[in-house]
Amino acid sequence: MLVRKKEERSPEFLQIRNHRGCLIPLNSSLPANSKHMPYVLEVAKIFQHVHPKPRIIAMTVINKSMKTRLQTIDRRIQRLEDLLPQIKLRHHEKLNQEIESLNQKLRFLHKRMQVADSHGWRGVLTRAPLW
Repeated sequence: MLVRKKEERSPEFLQIRNHRGCLIPLNSSLPANSKHMPYVLEVAKIFQHVHPKPRIIAMTVINKSMKTRLQTIDRRIQRLEDLLPQIKLRHHEKLNQEIESLNQKLRFLHKRMQVADSHGWRGVLTRAPLW
């Protein structure tokens, strides 16, 4: 039976090691103990041989990473503000080109419609219709 002192806070647990000193999981398929391959049973405490470090991230690391993120975002915003007039100009030029292209197509279709409407029926087709 294990006896614990009141001031001890870490619980004990059982470890079993093979003849080479490796930890073996305790389960029902564990082979029998022998003289040539003895098992060693140990009673250990959690973190008995290792002192754990606290699981907190230093505020300086968080502050530094947030500062670098904010700086990169600020640089991106500044770059976009600098490029905004050029972006507006390119957008305006592209719209003008598309409008001009549509105007050319409309003029071409208007001419074709005038040619198609100018033909009338005189009893015989003088020119093949466009349909």
